[in-house]
Amino acid sequence: MNIFLFGATGGTGKEILVKLLEQKHRVFVLARNPGALGIANDNLTIIKGSIYHPETYQNGLRQCDLVISALGTGTSRKPTEIYSKGGEQVIRSMREAGVKRLITLTAAAFDPTDPGTRSFIVKYIVQPLFKHIYSDMQKWEAMLENSRDIDWMVIRPGRLTNGKEKGNYRVQLNHCPKGGSKISRSDVADFVVKQIGSDTYIHRKVAVAY
Repeated sequence: MNIFLFGATGGTGKEILVKLLEQKHRVFVLARNPGALGIANDNLTIIKGSIYHPETYQNGLRQCDLVISALGTGTSRKPTEIYSKGGEQVIRSMREAGVKRLITLTAAAFDPTDPGTRSFIVKYIVQPLFKHIYSDMQKWEAMLENSRDIDWMVIRPGRLTNGKEKGNYRVQLNHCPKGGSKISRSDVADFVVKQIGSDTYIHRKVAVAY
């Protein structure tokens, strides 16, 4: 399958990219600095550009069947529009290219209806620290809910770690599985790639955690 991956230079995005290439998918990625990716493969096409300038990646997108977005802010906690404004550009470009399938990552910790967010640490430390990022994630999810012509799937991982892949994570609609709070980037990537051929979570939000 031909897949366009946004956010491939981030920690989770790179894990997703490695798994896609292992499965022999043809992958197009967008990077402001292509040299920063550090991966070369016959099935990999690196496009220099910006998420906010769709003219840089529109031609590549037209060759794809599916979009995966692992966009994020890295270690920055400053105000961002990478999810909302960046996502808006992705959806607009998908429509122009005739691509309907989208898998995107947000996070489990920002949903105030999730019982797992009511702990002292999450409510009074994590959410305030990442309030700008979580606010933009909420805008992105709201945008998707109004984009029924796109076959989107939102994956909400728990706190991301750099641990090894376990393969025994839990999955639950909307909220983290009871007692679940974290998951490795490698296991998130495993779940993402497994959804490529599945319609189970189309137009749904699904949380993953140990």
